[in-house]
Amino acid sequence: MSEQAKELRLEGIVRGRGGGKKFLPGPTTIECSDGKRWVIDYDEQSPFRAFADRHVLVSGEPYTPSGSHLISRDRDRPLGHLNVSTMRLIDLAEDAELVEVGPGQHLTGRFERRTSGGESMLSFLTESDTFRVANDPVGATVDDSVRVSARPVQRGPSVRRAPARCLWIICSCSTGELWAWSERGS
Repeated sequence: MSEQAKELRLEGIVRGRGGGKKFLPGPTTIECSDGKRWVIDYDEQSPFRAFADRHVLVSGEPYTPSGSHLISRDRDRPLGHLNVSTMRLIDLAEDAELVEVGPGQHLTGRFERRTSGGESMLSFLTESDTFRVANDPVGATVDDSVRVSARPVQRGPSVRRAPARCLWIICSCSTGELWAWSERGS
């Protein structure tokens, strides 16, 4: 970051379509009641997409992106960029996939797939911990050591599984793998 950033707490509505479309959707944004919009993620696999059209509380630091990024040409609807630390659902809904997303981190470990009660579960194992994987990360390969981007998440009430420490994981993947993943969901 080239500028002195300060942690902000914002409340607003998340905008951005979930996966499963035949094309890759645009970024995920949050629209605040003061009219300000913030880009919070450009990644198709972002956990923030699970909050689409929901009211959330977000903390994070504003930043100026480098390279290609969205800009606003509308003075009445400014657009900023926010590096999200945490996101929490304000109004708990029975159908919510996620209730909370924590700070991002990089981890090294391996994926492991187990079957329990007829259900297949993906886990991520580091040297010292085992986590349940909350999503279907593109490029995940079982038993190979990988470095991933991960965020701790709290699952919503619609997920009927025993409580466990969960991560939302994003692996490095090719554009072709991402397109194939997107096609599987359509």
